[in-house]
Amino acid sequence: MASSSADDEETSGEETTDSEEDTVCALRSLTRGISPGVALLQAMAVPVQVMLGRTHSESASVALNPNSDSEEPLAGPSSNDSRPAMFGSLGKEFRWLMNRSVQHRRVHRSFWSNFSMAFWVGFWVALWSLPCYSIICLRLVFGEIALLRSFDEGAWPHTWCNVSLLGNSSHDLSFDVRSCQRFGAEDGSELQYTQSFGSSPYPPLKGKSCGLYLGLRYVGHSKRFWVGNGRFGEFPELDGIPGMFVKPANGTDADEAFAKECKQRCEMDVECRKWTFFIQSPSTGGVCYFFESTAPASGFMSDWRNYFGGLCQVELAKPFECDAAMLGRMRNIAPWNQVPDIVAWDETMAAWGTDPRSDLWCGLLPESYMDSWPNVVQMVIFSVFRGTGTTMMLSWQGVSGTSFACLNMLVMMYIYPHGGSGHVCQENEPLRAGQCVQGEIVRDDPTYSDLFCWLDTFGVLFLFLLSGSQINTIKFGMSWHIFFMMNFMNPAIGATPGKVQSYIPGLDLDSPCVETFITSVFGGLLAVLATFVPFPLLNARNAFNELDSQTASIGQIWRESVVYFCGTQRSAKRFQIETRIDTLVKTSGHVRASLEDAWWESAVLGRREDTRQLLLTMRENLRDMLDMLYAVKTCILQEDFQGQHQDFCEPLRPIMESMVGEALTLAELCVNSAWNSQVPETLIQALETSVGKVRRLQKELVAAYQQNYIRTSRHNDLLDESILVFALSFTARKSADLAGLVTSRHRQQQALEAGGIGCLLRARQVWSALLRKLWTSFLSTWSPSVLLECDHIKFAFRNYIAITLCFVMGVYFHGYVFTPYSPIMASTLALLISKYKNSAFTNNVQRLLGVTLGKVLPILILAALSHLECNSAARTVAHFFAIWMYIVVFMFMYLTSPQWSLVGCFIAAFGVYPLLVPCSNTMGDDDVFKSRYSEIGQVTFAIVVQMVLDTILLHHTPRDVAVHQTAKLGEAMALATKSIFESDLPGIQAAAEEARRRLVMAEGLLVEVDPKLRVMQGLDSPFKLDLYTSVLGIAGHMLTDLNLLIVAVKDWTPNESVRSHHSEEMSDQGLDLQPSPARRPNLSRQSSLHTLSGKGILDVLCGPSFAESHQKEIMTSLDTIVHALLAILAHKTEEPILEPSVIALEHFHGVVLEEVNLHLLDSARSAFFDDLNQSLRASDEQCELTNNFGARLNVAMRALMSLFHNFSELHQRCLKEKIF
Repeated sequence: MASSSADDEETSGEETTDSEEDTVCALRSLTRGISPGVALLQAMAVPVQVMLGRTHSESASVALNPNSDSEEPLAGPSSNDSRPAMFGSLGKEFRWLMNRSVQHRRVHRSFWSNFSMAFWVGFWVALWSLPCYSIICLRLVFGEIALLRSFDEGAWPHTWCNVSLLGNSSHDLSFDVRSCQRFGAEDGSELQYTQSFGSSPYPPLKGKSCGLYLGLRYVGHSKRFWVGNGRFGEFPELDGIPGMFVKPANGTDADEAFAKECKQRCEMDVECRKWTFFIQSPSTGGVCYFFESTAPASGFMSDWRNYFGGLCQVELAKPFECDAAMLGRMRNIAPWNQVPDIVAWDETMAAWGTDPRSDLWCGLLPESYMDSWPNVVQMVIFSVFRGTGTTMMLSWQGVSGTSFACLNMLVMMYIYPHGGSGHVCQENEPLRAGQCVQGEIVRDDPTYSDLFCWLDTFGVLFLFLLSGSQINTIKFGMSWHIFFMMNFMNPAIGATPGKVQSYIPGLDLDSPCVETFITSVFGGLLAVLATFVPFPLLNARNAFNELDSQTASIGQIWRESVVYFCGTQRSAKRFQIETRIDTLVKTSGHVRASLEDAWWESAVLGRREDTRQLLLTMRENLRDMLDMLYAVKTCILQEDFQGQHQDFCEPLRPIMESMVGEALTLAELCVNSAWNSQVPETLIQALETSVGKVRRLQKELVAAYQQNYIRTSRHNDLLDESILVFALSFTARKSADLAGLVTSRHRQQQALEAGGIGCLLRARQVWSALLRKLWTSFLSTWSPSVLLECDHIKFAFRNYIAITLCFVMGVYFHGYVFTPYSPIMASTLALLISKYKNSAFTNNVQRLLGVTLGKVLPILILAALSHLECNSAARTVAHFFAIWMYIVVFMFMYLTSPQWSLVGCFIAAFGVYPLLVPCSNTMGDDDVFKSRYSEIGQVTFAIVVQMVLDTILLHHTPRDVAVHQTAKLGEAMALATKSIFESDLPGIQAAAEEARRRLVMAEGLLVEVDPKLRVMQGLDSPFKLDLYTSVLGIAGHMLTDLNLLIVAVKDWTPNESVRSHHSEEMSDQGLDLQPSPARRPNLSRQSSLHTLSGKGILDVLCGPSFAESHQKEIMTSLDTIVHALLAILAHKTEEPILEPSVIALEHFHGVVLEEVNLHLLDSARSAFFDDLNQSLRASDEQCELTNNFGARLNVAMRALMSLFHNFSELHQRCLKEKIF
């Protein structure tokens, strides 16, 4: 994956100018991308220490001075001296090409590109999650809701005074309040202090005190009331409750000081819930009275918004906040002492925000979206991968699955508007149709049918699993379908229509299915945005960088290989070249996937579809070049520089060096120009000139090869030399094909632009591709060939049983960690489904580990954050960085770890829900931990259920899977060998491709079959890992031989891959792989460029004489070896192996290689000399070594000899392991 920073730097490469200097600068900017593994390969400056047995310092010394005395000198001139000559005419014109490898060594892009993606995804996730834990963002997005008020009660401005909470004491209720008046006016001025009548001569008033009725400040007057039986000179008591004398120190405001003092005393008393106070004087002091919560209270009130005498400050002030259906600016138009009447603010009212008590901000989204907000982040984590195109594809799949689940929910709500909501029947409860049974669930909708809901639930799950949809679509679709239906059937929930109407009738913005759909779409969009900002991570750009780096590395390898091979003796350089080739090939496997996913970029963005198609074709050409490097590696490692090597190579060396310099530089420049939508005309002319030089060198190489091969050839002494020269000619011809692609594209663009239809044609191309993709996707989803495929049926069956079983248990299990109608088990299991590439046990263990850690680690993180106040800025900042680092660590693990990628994905995805819980004072309560423990228990139980079912239904251990893949690999090799004898090129190609696929799957099991990783010791003997590893290595060599044979046999077609064929792909279910005897391609047919003389190469080497003498022997040997190998690998005891093929292996001598090789040599030499005179008299059309019959014959012969030699190696390896 290309680095984000590199993409940002390379944007200047799309600008072109007319001047030559600007053209060179623009071209130079195209060369800054490099693939992940190739950067490491380019950075290697020393041979492999393990092979050479040197210390690091010695190796570095040798690398810096290859001609030092401590090591054999490298053959030929040093690479530094040869660089100008090995870059051809293009290297002189575009001199920056010679310094590209220095740029490639500067950064390990494998690390930085993936780290950049994880870093920025973590940043965006933490930023988008701010509404869940930041007070400011919470208020902005969701408004002034009850949760926001819980952060700080004292600062909440929106309150009204509920005067109905006040009441008189029981003693005062029997007196007429008006008798307390001493002034003439009944409704006099507001009393500030309680008045004492202890000195009154009138008996009704003696010993009484009169005060205010708390908070009753309506209609502009105050009402007096009796407060107790105080005596003259003493503080009164209220209903026998003794008062507490207080005297605030240095109180400047008597009311304020007394209120604070009494409130603090009340809070210190565990039984006090209400309080009031009576002031004698600021200097003397006063009395506080304390009451329980049920006591009627009365007293004095200083400020009804701050202090409420008798009610501990809060019970008179009733807060109000935004309702679920409120959005935007709202206003309370009711008086302060009446129930709030909140309406939407409009321009006809007074300016909004002038009265903080009445004006509310109710946010951009309904409050219910807060519970769904983590779905946005989870969608991001499940969707972001590799690049923009892949992320678009995964987002589309996730949204598609979610939309199908939402659609089903809307249909069910239309049928049953109330859903399954209901209540438990009480004793003798009357109903319309009679009486219900006590304890029975009574549904609110009498037409509701449990059976219909069960059928809908299981039927939709079955359709999801049976369809040929992508895994991401099935995951999200089933997970949300389970969640919706579980709540729909729950009597306590049922169908929950929303309160916020949308523009679509019948759809409420805050209904669960609409919320889920909107948050899923939003999450998908944010996932795509994360691959654009701050740096674009386009799949097409990543693929281009990969191809660009591969081309540069291929050129470097060829330059070093020619210099070494044309030398005089062996040196350590051969090991360095070998390691470079192996590393390059291993890091070039995912380019095609990136280009295929880049289709989404072309379809959505409407651009660069022609560039994507060009890169796809280039990738096929470069893959053929990479395949040829295997043959180069074999030639370099096996060459001993003896015999006629010097006599053959010395005349060819100048031509080979010139061809490497011209052709490989041509290939580098072609790939570099692929990203430019407008290629400069000067570059096109340079490419065409270079192609002419390559073809001239090809003619010279053919003539020199024929002359020197005949003069020096002696049996098979020059086979390695012949193969290397052929591989170079093949690579040069592929380079010329690349140049043809670039120039033809340029001419087509010129023609379209001249006609003024370029934009229209591109738009038509994009839309036609989009519609075609949608149609083909629909057909593939419900294609019978997909639905009835055996592996797919097994996948659907085992997951269907596990998910439906967990759904049933979620409905009925109650107690311990289980709660009735809990969707946790089934919905989580739906998100964890996968089509196992390896063994089920390993996948299930990783799923269990990932989900469990995803549930536990956030608890520990929140425990650390709990030491900070919820409404503090420090808590917000700490929470932000905690989420950021959490996502960065586990997303980087997901993007880079071959073994633990799945674990990292699940830890990140399932950890977001606990981390995005809003902060509250109850986060550490027992109920919260009980809920978390219940989730962990249910998820663990669900995965255990899946593991048990997989064990029962699949019952395949990693050992069994490895043996199965080895058997399929052996079958493919046997079919390839049979196709060789039948001269069936398409059959060879199909079998080789299947063998390659099986080899990749088998290599993926190397870790799982390691005996050291067994969970526990059983009666089975340890798996023979050494044998299995060596067999895979031999199979890799055999694939190289088959590919080399195909190259030699296949007629040349420009820009057509050697691997391409038209036969169907093989499968476990036995698609017809048997090569048709009648399907013998005419290997002498006219190609598009040149004429291939002579008869078919396979017919020459494996003709009737060879078939009569060796074909049966070879096929019997191969069949015996494969069956014996499988028996040895599958053997689990220490008892003797009684398999007939193993017994026959001891008495079986295998293929007599000497006889086979001699027969092949005789056939080849006879055909070679028969064709020699025709080749020498051939026209100028015979100008490519890839068309030269003799060279192709030598390559094919060497490939067959190596293939049969590997059969013998396999035989010997099996004999070594037969010890029982």
